[in-house]
Amino acid sequence: NKIKLTNINNSMIQTKTMEISSHAINPFLPEDPNLQPSSRGTTATILCCICGISISPNPSNTCPACLASQSDVTRGISTEATLHQCRGCSRWHQEAGKWIGCELESRELMALCLSYVSGLKKRKGDNSSGRVRLVDAAWVWTEPHSMRLKIRLTIQREVVSGTILQQSFIVTFIVRNQQCVECQAAFRQGSWKSLVQVRQRVGHKRTFLYLEQLILKHGAHRGCLSIETFKDGMDFYFPDKGKAARFISFLEDVVPMKVKSSKKLIGTDD
Repeated sequence: NKIKLTNINNSMIQTKTMEISSHAINPFLPEDPNLQPSSRGTTATILCCICGISISPNPSNTCPACLASQSDVTRGISTEATLHQCRGCSRWHQEAGKWIGCELESRELMALCLSYVSGLKKRKGDNSSGRVRLVDAAWVWTEPHSMRLKIRLTIQREVVSGTILQQSFIVTFIVRNQQCVECQAAFRQGSWKSLVQVRQRVGHKRTFLYLEQLILKHGAHRGCLSIETFKDGMDFYFPDKGKAARFISFLEDVVPMKVKSSKKLIGTDD
């Protein structure tokens, strides 16, 4: 039995070998359609439809260099925008009258700058193909007094079905000076809504000197429009009643005092 099986296997091997060798020797026999290109040991390539170099097959039939030259990844994305900064408090204008404090080259300031770049986010009703994907964002150094901020953005966009291009470009932000609402109120007469008057009838100013150090240490004067000093005390002007109430609460915690409240008509509408 063992000898018989061996003979059968040998005959099968010999027959198969003869078929392959005869096919290889005779060049006039038709090619086997079931024979895959990988079995021949070669990789299929095509020619670029623009420059004609040999490339691997892709949906656009174009080499990467020609595809990048023919397609603009940054189309629809603004490369210049304007930011407004208050010179008095160094805050940045965000939106709808809101101002935020950010350090230069910080993550918060970068997020604010990216919100002013149009084209990064797809708007409602925009049926244009090729969604933009933000890959990286980095600060580019500029002169401190140039009133310019620069960010290098790296984006990806699908230009052809199944083909994605990546490109880097620089967006320039022009910094303009604009006063915030609080700084405008500080330079305008009659803008305050609450007034806190601190008085002490004594011949020395030791209490006020001590109180001044506590106010500066805890930052209790923040939100105050202006401060006026007199012989027997100080006046603190606030834009609203809430900030004045917080300041009075701070004074009650640090020094013994009596509080009296009064109201006065500042102006009327004609």
